[in-house]
Amino acid sequence: MTQPYALVLEDDPKLGVIFQTALQQAGYDTDLDENGNRYRALLNARQPDLVILDLHLPFAFGGDILNEIRAKYPNTIVAVVTADLIKAKTLTGKADHILIKPVSVASLLRLADSIRGQTTHE
Repeated sequence: MTQPYALVLEDDPKLGVIFQTALQQAGYDTDLDENGNRYRALLNARQPDLVILDLHLPFAFGGDILNEIRAKYPNTIVAVVTADLIKAKTLTGKADHILIKPVSVASLLRLADSIRGQTTHE
């Protein structure tokens, strides 16, 4: 069986690396898109089990990305990571999880562990 796959969409380079490293430690294959300009190619290459999604990316809006993921991969778990509480509230029921920044590595690992093994896509 292949490892679960997580896609991290985060424009803060330090946070992106922290999220990616934590997910790798949790047993995920990962890719990181820091700008929102590669996510479509990454989504087309491999269906993610988990997407960590920042709402505010330089070249894409996280809400639009969330809608695309829902249309293409309805079973993919999406965790929105944002400091924008107002925008986060509008995504209740659309995103599977909403994590308010700052997000601890421990909380991300708990989320990753709870998802890992539920469903993996080959």
